[in-house]
Amino acid sequence: MSRPKPFGPILRNSTLTLVIVVIVAMIPMRIGRGMAQQSTPLDEVPPTPSPTLLGGGGDGLPEGLRLVEPHSAALGPDMPVEAAVTFSYYRILGTAFNPRTSATTFGYNLNGCIYNSGGTDNRFMAPLLLPDNSEIKFLRLYYDDTSVPIDITAWITRYQPGVTSEDVTSVDSSGSTGYGTTLSPEITHTVDLTNWAYTLIIAPNGLGTASSFCGVRVAYYAPSIWLTALPVISRNSP
Repeated sequence: MSRPKPFGPILRNSTLTLVIVVIVAMIPMRIGRGMAQQSTPLDEVPPTPSPTLLGGGGDGLPEGLRLVEPHSAALGPDMPVEAAVTFSYYRILGTAFNPRTSATTFGYNLNGCIYNSGGTDNRFMAPLLLPDNSEIKFLRLYYDDTSVPIDITAWITRYQPGVTSEDVTSVDSSGSTGYGTTLSPEITHTVDLTNWAYTLIIAPNGLGTASSFCGVRVAYYAPSIWLTALPVISRNSP
């Protein structure tokens, strides 16, 4: 009479086979992501002219030099933009921004746009919620600007709360023809949530509907899931 075969080796072999299948299946995903990040989506092509370095910062303090984009062509904020699979996007409306001080007042100007109606602080803020270790590449500003002498400015600024702050990048509105959008110079900045908190800041630089801002969009590469999707394997593991 033959004895039943033990199930232990079968289960171990099945588990090993499953792990190998998962690893092999994820290799093309990893390779494809690495290749895709070498290209730039058509709607996020960096401006050709070199950025101008100016003093001041999104926090209204002399925090060093900030990047200001040479004026670029404006497009309507409601114009459909073809999404690129190589980028992740963080988009936020103008109505999501809050005045930095209680003395600053604001009004609504349709389609998510707001404007500064009073006060002297001239800064509106919103949190920038990106995954840790993301790579920021572009900041895009959407606006409704009909003011001839005044442009609107947007920043990505990071803070060590109560200690210091730094501007990561910035972009200005362009012209005075109404609805439009402008793109910052391309940057490469890795998000560090261990040491910094990230914010979006907009300065209308004028009062009234002529200097309305409608929102921003941040283009970034999300951190790779390669190291978090699989368990750590060690030779000394049982």
